[in-house]
Amino acid sequence: MLQLPLDQLLLVVAQAALLIALIVRLWSADLYRIYPYFFGYLLAELLRTLIASVIPFTGHAYRYFWMASEGVIACYYTLIVVELYRVVLRDLPGIATISRRYITVTVAVATVGSLLLLRLEETPRNYVSTFLVIERAIVFSLVIFILLVSAFLAYYPIPLNRNVVMYSIGYGIYFLTKATALFIRTLGHYVTRQTGTVMLGVSSACLLFWVLALNRRGEMRTVVVGHKWKREDEVRLLSKLKAINASLVEAGKE
Repeated sequence: MLQLPLDQLLLVVAQAALLIALIVRLWSADLYRIYPYFFGYLLAELLRTLIASVIPFTGHAYRYFWMASEGVIACYYTLIVVELYRVVLRDLPGIATISRRYITVTVAVATVGSLLLLRLEETPRNYVSTFLVIERAIVFSLVIFILLVSAFLAYYPIPLNRNVVMYSIGYGIYFLTKATALFIRTLGHYVTRQTGTVMLGVSSACLLFWVLALNRRGEMRTVVVGHKWKREDEVRLLSKLKAINASLVEAGKE
């Protein structure tokens, strides 16, 4: 990672240390079994950081490596959102299955649509800008689903363990920042150093948040986020939600 600005170099070192700390935390707390895609993403991100550290920052080799590794990371983004739905809706398998299908279809449509609309983009027509446009479409489609999850949790009084809540908060902040940075870059505003520094800072902050917030006890402690309903209203809403889930499960068996 030669020729990186000093501020970014320090952030990269800090991020690598936090990645190692979080990987150790998830492994020691046996949380990697519950969040396997998240754990795989952390390993892939750490490996990318270590390999990138020996590749000159300028030159074609770094660009090719960045695109290849970013493609793998983008796949993990999708898997992590699917995992979020799975852990949030673990007691509602019918709704979880439908949500997973919609995520897959939406990401595929967003990717194809971004390719068809490339002619309307103002970014230079090269392989890097083309890749960024496609990644932007994928990330924004996933942002929509993260916001839907947040709205769902804000309305329905579903009990969740503390780890799921902390996991969702950190990932939502990181993803919204990632989407904003991609939007700025693909509009032709190439503030590469500034956006890179912001992304490194936000990702490092999210990693630190997870290191401090995720633990074995968080799987045992249950919380309810969002709107505070009266007890009878909570029972009514949860009963309605379970009825919808049951009908979806039955429809899936046909």
